[in-house]
Amino acid sequence: MIAILNKPFYLGQGDEIHITASIGISLFPQHGGDPDILISYADVALSQAKAEGRGCFAYYSEELTLAARKRIELETRLRKAIEQHELRVFYQPQIDIDSGRIIGAEALLRWLDPVEGVISPVQFISLAEETGLILEIGEWVLRETCRQGKQWLDAGLSPLTLAVNVSAHQFRRSDIGALVTKVLSETGFPAEQLELEMTESGLMESQDKVMGLLNKLRALGVRFAIDDFGTGYSSLAYLKHFPLDSLKIDKSFIDDIPHMQDDMEIAATIIAMGHMLGFKVLAEGVETVEQLAFLQSKGCDAYQGYLQSKPVPPDEFVKLLSWHGLKLS
Repeated sequence: MIAILNKPFYLGQGDEIHITASIGISLFPQHGGDPDILISYADVALSQAKAEGRGCFAYYSEELTLAARKRIELETRLRKAIEQHELRVFYQPQIDIDSGRIIGAEALLRWLDPVEGVISPVQFISLAEETGLILEIGEWVLRETCRQGKQWLDAGLSPLTLAVNVSAHQFRRSDIGALVTKVLSETGFPAEQLELEMTESGLMESQDKVMGLLNKLRALGVRFAIDDFGTGYSSLAYLKHFPLDSLKIDKSFIDDIPHMQDDMEIAATIIAMGHMLGFKVLAEGVETVEQLAFLQSKGCDAYQGYLQSKPVPPDEFVKLLSWHGLKLS
C-alpha cells in the first residue's frame, strides 16, 4: 500500500503530485477484543510510524514491527539477488552403500550474498513460497541443474542422476510437467538422469492431479523420490500406486543412530517397507561411520551427508568424482 501510494498522481491540469502514507496496525485478538481499543492502539502505532520518519508502517507491538520489516527487507534483497544472479546450485554426492561409489547428486540452492556470504535456503525458501518467488527460483534451479548435467556429460563424465527438489507450490501454481519437458528439450539433458524430489505432504495434497502429472513425466523417463520420508503422513496403500523410484529417510531419524533405539527402529522399518514396495532407499544426513554401518546392515541402498561431503560448487564436485575414479575425459 505504501509503495503504491508513493507513486506520483497526475491531476487534470497535468500537475504531478506526490504524497506519502504512514500506517499504524493493531491485531485482533492479540492486542484487544474491543473495536475502540484496537483503533486507539492502531493510532498509537501510527504515531510511532510517523515518529520514525513517515512513509512507513508500525505495529502496536514493536516485536511484530521489527519482524515484518525484516521480512520485507529480506524479500527485497531476495528479488535483487535473483536479478543480479547471486543464486547458485551446489551439489551433494549420493553414494551407493555397497560399492562406495558416487551414483548421483542432489542439487541444493545457495544464495551467495555479497555482504553475508553463503545464505542457506532455510532462511529464505519459506518466504519465497509465500511471495510466489519460488516459481521463478524453482524454474532456474531446474534449468541450471540440467544445463550443468549436460555440460558434464559433454565433457565425458560418467552418467549420474541429478536430483532436484520440487515445491508443492510449483505443483499448485504452475504447469510443472510442461516446464520439465521444456527444460529437458532446451538443455538436452537425458530425462532418465533427472530425479524430482517431493515431500510426502506435497505428494498427497492433490493426489489425482499429481498422479497424472507424474505418469506423464515417467513416460519421458524422469525419476521420482519422496524427500524427508517419515516426517509427514502418507497412505501406504495409495503410495504404492505412484510411479516412485526411491524414498529418502529424513535426517532427523539418522542423527541419533546408534544411540536412540527408536530412531534405529524407524530407519530399519522405512528401509524394509521401501524395499517391499519396490523402492530404493537413501538415507540423508549421514555423518558418522557408525550410522553408515547400521544402514549397511539393514540393507539401505544409498546415502548422502557430511561423512562423504557437504554440498559443494560444481568444480569441487568434479574433484570429488575424480577421487572416486569418475574422471572427465
